[in-house]
Formats: sequence, structure tokens, C-alpha cells
Amino acid sequence: MAKSPFAAPNPRPLGKTHLSADVISVRGCRVHNLKNIDIDVPRGKLVAVCGLSGSGKTSLALDTLYAEGQRCYIESFSAYTRQFLERLDKPDCDAIVGIPPAIAVTRAGGAKTNRSTVGTSTEVADHLRLLFAKIADLFCFQCGNPVQSDDPAGVAQQLLSLPTEARAMIGFPIWLADRKSSSEVLLGLQQEGYLRLIIGEETFHLSDEDRSRMAKSIRRGGVEAVVVVDRVTGSDDIGRLTESMETAMSEGNGRAVVLTEGSETESAKVAVIDGRTWTRRVVSRENRCDRCDIDYPDPVPRLFNFNNPLGACPVCEGFGDVVDVDMDLVVPDKTLSLAEGAIAPWNTPSYEHEKHELLALADDYSIPVDKPFQKLTKKHLKLIVGGVPERNFGGLDGFFAWLDRKKYKMHVRIFASRFRSYRPCDACGGKRLKPAALAYRIDGKNVADLLAMQAGELATFFSSLALQKREAAIAKEAINQIVDRLGYLRDVGLHYLQLDRTLRTLSGGETQRVALTSALGSSLVNMLYVLDEPTAGLHPADVDRLSHAIVGLRDRGNSVIVVEHDQTMIQLADQVIEIGPEAGVGGGNVMFQGTPAEMLADADSLTGQFLTGRRGGTLRNHTPRQPHSRISITGATGRNLQSIDVDFPLNVLTLVTGISGSGKSSLVQDTLYAAIRAEKMGEAAKPLPYRSLRGLSQIDDCVMVDQSPISRSARSAPVTYVKAFDPIRKAFAETVEARVRNFTPGHFSFNSEKGQCANCEGAGVLEIDMQFLADVSMRCPVCRGSRYRDEILKVRYRDRSIDDVLQMSVREAFAFFRGDEKVRDRLQRMMDVGLDYIKLGQPATTLSSGEGQRLKLAAFLASAKRRRTLFVMDEPTTGLHFADIVRLVDCFDALIEDGHSLLVVEHNALLMQAADHIIDLGPGASSEGGRVVAEGTPSEVAKVKDSATGRLLADLNT
Repeated sequence: MAKSPFAAPNPRPLGKTHLSADVISVRGCRVHNLKNIDIDVPRGKLVAVCGLSGSGKTSLALDTLYAEGQRCYIESFSAYTRQFLERLDKPDCDAIVGIPPAIAVTRAGGAKTNRSTVGTSTEVADHLRLLFAKIADLFCFQCGNPVQSDDPAGVAQQLLSLPTEARAMIGFPIWLADRKSSSEVLLGLQQEGYLRLIIGEETFHLSDEDRSRMAKSIRRGGVEAVVVVDRVTGSDDIGRLTESMETAMSEGNGRAVVLTEGSETESAKVAVIDGRTWTRRVVSRENRCDRCDIDYPDPVPRLFNFNNPLGACPVCEGFGDVVDVDMDLVVPDKTLSLAEGAIAPWNTPSYEHEKHELLALADDYSIPVDKPFQKLTKKHLKLIVGGVPERNFGGLDGFFAWLDRKKYKMHVRIFASRFRSYRPCDACGGKRLKPAALAYRIDGKNVADLLAMQAGELATFFSSLALQKREAAIAKEAINQIVDRLGYLRDVGLHYLQLDRTLRTLSGGETQRVALTSALGSSLVNMLYVLDEPTAGLHPADVDRLSHAIVGLRDRGNSVIVVEHDQTMIQLADQVIEIGPEAGVGGGNVMFQGTPAEMLADADSLTGQFLTGRRGGTLRNHTPRQPHSRISITGATGRNLQSIDVDFPLNVLTLVTGISGSGKSSLVQDTLYAAIRAEKMGEAAKPLPYRSLRGLSQIDDCVMVDQSPISRSARSAPVTYVKAFDPIRKAFAETVEARVRNFTPGHFSFNSEKGQCANCEGAGVLEIDMQFLADVSMRCPVCRGSRYRDEILKVRYRDRSIDDVLQMSVREAFAFFRGDEKVRDRLQRMMDVGLDYIKLGQPATTLSSGEGQRLKLAAFLASAKRRRTLFVMDEPTTGLHFADIVRLVDCFDALIEDGHSLLVVEHNALLMQAADHIIDLGPGASSEGGRVVAEGTPSEVAKVKDSATGRLLADLNT
């Protein structure tokens, strides 16, 4: 067994005997809370790093190993190149040797805009564009006929197939702008040897006699004419026909006109010239539909890119949606009448006069003001929306047009946005591309059709795609790349995602696994991959496929480090590193390093104790509570929900489970939560479709605790979020020294000019502009990173300055503020949710998603609210060790004892066993899901063999 003791204060030097190509050697690592540790991480292996939340796992894996691997690689670039790359500081270590270039896949970072989709992030869209540029067929979007570019030899061959007596003329088009300039053009054509010109329905000779007659035919504004290059018959030889076509297309800048007597086709126009009927066909080296007179651009990859002006729809600019006034938001309750204030924006004091104007003219136009809005006729709605110009009433259209003119004022923009929503673009139908780009097809599908497919459907499409031998050879590599990436999406459990789905609509776990797909598809070797909880958001039944993909990364010759708590991933690793023994200042030591089997046998390994069942029995043997009441929703049909009826028990811990993509978020967040906020709180939310919602009288409030960051500002900290900073600042302001100096609580806020350092304005660091190099952050030399002026730091409370307090952990501060119940009560709530290790002044931007969720929960617990609240939570166990989950369940129990209810979307097996009620959706993902497969207590669900959750619970019980 390779168990590591606590590192000595003075680490051994890294001598020649410790250098090895098989390991990454770290000596004296002091990053964040790591305690000067020494560790050798094997290369070319799958290594799992586990431990309590906040123990130092991320500090070792991401902030040390990844940061150094990335930094060393970037340092090899030129200074000019480095300015465009992420800047990483050198980790605080004595030495790091043997580290390869590194790639990290985390839940943070990455573009999450409407322009970033699953297809663009996985590079499937890039290869699709290349494929369409190479082998797509063009069909006119107006008439539907095939469109092909012409070459002189091909057109000449077609003319040769005419009857021998058939006559034809070959020419090229020119534009005669006006009589004066045209005379010079015509003279030049005559000097070049051309004899005839066709204008309209008449043929002219390019002679001095006809030039005045031609001038009369040139209309104001100009006219298009055809210069005749040659008059031919079907009996002429191929050489003459080809030469004439080449001349015409050369003079016509790639376009020529072929007039054929006595032959008509559907794709050409008929012209009458000198009393005779001719078939007029425009041939071009460009892609042109002559029948519809439409020229198409060449099929280049950027034509099929909605993020490029060449291909993007000009109306929505490639977004696929446009923002417009939403009548459902303007009139949220259609049972109200106009007199009762059905039109929401006109109920505010600032715009109430609009409502009065409407009521004043209602009688004159027979608009019923006491009838429910939903019963008004189209005639009435037309007047309300379009207005009555003769009465100087602009209606809703005029009102929102006026708001648009005032949108330079922020409060007006915010007000108007409350009544607008996204709707598909009318021009492109939400496909994001121009009609010309959508006119190119492969097997009848344009690029938008393929991107609208689910990953699994697109893989099936390419598996059955039949191509000609030449096309198959051209498309082979592009198709292979697409199929490989679709396979990786399947491996990470995302086969149900549509390729055009935007990343901002994905959960954190889905976003991370999309990024993992890009890593899997990169085909790199001898790299260091650091994966931060890749199984987040995955049902245990889906972990096997993901684990095979990660093992494939290792087998390719890479070193893979996973920060993970999942049992399957830990047991699959070649080596496990456990950091501990506690969180925060109590952690930062290497508690164990060895194989998974050795960890299970180690009596001192906290993770091993949970995996073997020696700990966690209180959750596994939980006796379910009986609900007192329930909320019922019927007919839920949003997204893939199959018109389901669901009862959600109250006053208990209810889990909604199911494999990834089964419809959990659609049911809980987008239907139930949004419906409660709309019906009970009166918010202008738009839930997914449902038939009815009952039981809302059983709750007073509904709170969503999701994985969104608590703040995007580094000035926000845990102590400010839970409102513990106010009594702390008050305690400092009440000291004798503060009173002598007339310091108020505001002087002890780093966000206030009264006490903050004037040099860094309370940030603690200075950003230095390095011009063409990346900006550098350095500690403020004036306040030395404390963020306060010196006179503020001189005020001591129990011999500690305000900066000393902000550097304390929650547990240290709890002991320090003995006797101050206001501070201790709020800090106690943070300890209850397992956040005793974080520092009071730690920037909120450095908290993980799991820590952010628990901090939101602590803030609610610290508030004075005691109303019956339904908490809706999204995977609160993200980033939590088994021991942390035990503490989290204790917090849940306290909430339930206070009369609250918890509805949790979760995959964690330990939390499933501790639940009172489980609602399992499935049985599959996307269209194969959206149904209630099983519901009841954990033991009842375990009896349902068709349920993936049931089978998992049954296995755990055996």
C-alpha cells in the first residue's frame, strides 16, 4: 500500500533520484490550503482525486497541475501570441517536474450565448459546413429546380444536340445606361468586330445607320441588351460552338445568353424577337436559376455559418429568434377586463394615462371595458393594439414604439423588456441562415435540417447516407469526423441533444460533457487532461458509457486526472489520491494514495468507509416521512413531457430522478416552478404548457436554489451574502477607538469610500495594463491586499482588525464572535450546510456551483422568514463528498421540521436512499422519456424493474 503520511514542514529536495519520466513530481505545494505537500502523480494513468468539499482537491488538480502544465506550454509562445491566451500564475510550489501540456474540462468558462450551440462547441457544425461546401446539391429555393453552373463545353454539347436545321444565337448581356454613354459603348463593340445587338424585341446592326435608331430604343434609366457573338445551327462543329460560348462568357463576365429558335424548356424564358419566338436561356459560370433570375453564391464553408455575415439570416442576424412584444406578458391575466387593468404596462403610475385614454374613447368605438379581455373580438383588439390615429391614441403599438425611442434610458429599457420575449424569426423560420444557404442540400436535407436533429438521429442519417463513388471519396474524412464526434456525444450520455440547441439552455453537467466531447474528439496524445466532476448531471445508469470514453483518453497515451466523488469512476481509476482530513484550513494533506482496492481496505480512508458501507448507514436506513399534503399538476406537455399528471408531496424530501434528458428539468423548473411563480406570485413567467395546477394554498412561497453563481462581482463575499457583515461592522464601530475617531459601520465596508483603500478602491489588487502583453494583477502596495486604509486597520476588536476577521474561516469566526448572537446565528447557518471551511471575505466568484447553492440555502436559513416554503433545488450534491451529503441531509431535515418542503432534481444514489418520496421519469431520453416510470418511497421504486432508478436502488439494497 502506498499510503502517504502528512507532509513534513521542510520537504525533501527534488534530486536526481526522484526524477522519472513516469511521474509528475510535485514538491512543497502550498497552493491555497495545501500544506506544503509532496506527491508523485503517475503519468499515462487514470487518477481520481477525492476528499471532502473544500479539502484541496481542486487546488491540487486544477490550480496546481493544470495551471503549471498550461503555463509552461504558453510560455513557449511568443509575447505577441501570449496576449491572446489565458494567463495563469505560477503555482506556489518549490518544484514541479515532468508535467505535460494540460487541458482542463470544468463546469466554468466557455461561451454561453445564443450563438454558441452544441454543434459549434463540439465542432460537428464545422465539419458539416465543410461537407456541404464539397458535395451539396443546389436547388432553387423559389421553384425547387436543380441549379448547376455551366461551362462553355457543356453548353456547346447541348447545342450540338439540336436538330440540324434549328437556328440559335450566342451572345452576352450588356447594360446601356443612357443614350450618351451608350453611343461610346456601341462604337467600341463595333470596333471589336461585333455586328448585331438585340434590344427588347428588335435586332439592330452595329452600323452608323442603325446607331441613331438604337438610341431611340434606350429608355430612361437604362436597358439590358444582348450582343450577338455568333449565329449557329445544330449542324455546326463542336469547336465553333465551344469557341463562341467561351467568347460570350468571357465578354459577359461569366454570363452568356443562348437564344434558340423553335425549342422551349421549362427552365428557360420565351422571347419574341423580330416577330419570331425564341427560347432565351442565360448560362453562367456562377450558380444561377434562369427561370427565377436568382444567382446563388458558391458553396464555401462560411456560407453555411450563421455566425458569418455571408450565411446569416439578415433579419435575425443568425440568432434564429427576434425580440418582440409578447401579448401573453402584456395581458398576463386574460380573465380581467380593460377597466380592471388587463393591460399590465398601463397599470403603472407612469403610464396609467394610456389606460384612461383607452377607457375614454371606448364608448365611441363600442369597445366593452367590463368584458374579460379574452372575449374581445378581433375588431376590438385591432383598435387596442393599432390605436386610433384620429383620436391621437397610439395603442399598444404606438406605446412600445415610444418606449423604443426612449430606450437610451436604462429604466425604460428594463421596463420594456418585461413585456418582450423571443419568437422564431419569420424570415428564416428559426433556421438562422439565408435562403441561399438553405438551398444547398444533401439527400434532401439542408444544413439547418441536419443541425436540428438530435445527435443520435444525425448518426443514423449518416449511417444510411448513400453517395456516388466520387462524392464518397471527397466526403469520407469529413463524415468520419462528424460520426466520431456524434459517437462521443453518445458516450457522454448526450445523444438526445439537438445540435442547434444553445449552450445557455443546458445544465452545468451537460455543458461540461459537451466540452468533454471536444476533448475526446481532439485525438491528442501525451497530454494531461484534468476533468472536474465529469459525471455531474449523469444518472448512475449512464456513468458506464462515460467511463469508457474517459478510459479511452488514457489508453490513447494521455494522463487523466478526475476530481470525482462517483463510486464507479473512483473504482475504475488506476490510482486514487484522497485529500483531507477536513475542509479548509483543516485539509490540504494527502491522506491516502494508492489503488482503489487498497483504499477500500484502509480503515482510515473516509471515502473508503463510505464505499464499503462502514459509514452512511443513517441515510441508507432512512424511514420515509409521510406527506401532509401535495401539489398536483396535470397535462404537462412541455418539450418531451408526454401529457403527464404528477403529485408532488409536501413537508417531505421529494426527489425527481431519471436518466439525463428524461424531462426532469422540463417538469420541475420550467413547468412546476414557473407555474407556481406565475399563479401564486403573479410573476410574468411563461411556464411550459400544462392543464391544471392544484394545491398552491398549502405553500406560502416557492424558492429556486439552482447552480447559477450568487454574484459575478469579486466584491461579493459569503459574509456579505448571508448579511453577517452588517453586525460585524457594527461591532467594530462600537469599539472605543472607533468612537474616538467617529467611525461608523460604513467605515468598515471595503465597498464604501469611507474606509476603502484609495489606491485600489477596496479591491485589494491592482490591474496593470501591459500593453501587448496580458494584464497583470498585483497586490496593492498601499494596503498590502487588505482593501482598507491604515487608520481603519488600527481599530481592533478583541485584538483583531477587520481584515483579520475577513481572513477567518466561518468556523474560526463562529468561535471568535462568542457572545454576539446576531453574527453567530448567521454563521451557524453556513456551518449547517457544510460551509464552515470557507473564508468570510472569499470572493464569491471563486465559489463552486455546489458551494453557491449551499450559500443560497444558508442565506434563507439565516433570514427571519418562517413561511411555508417549497424549495426547488437542482442537483445540490454537485461537488459534495459522501460525508458532506450527510450534513446536507441534516440541513434538509431541519427545513422539513420547520414546515418547509423540498423538491430536488438529483442523481446521487446516497440521497435517493435518504429520500421520502421519489418520482422517476423515463424510461429513456428525449422522445423516449417524459413519462412517470415509477413513484413512491425508495423501497417501492426499487420494485419497479422498468425504472433505471429502481434497478439501481434494488442493487444497493442487495
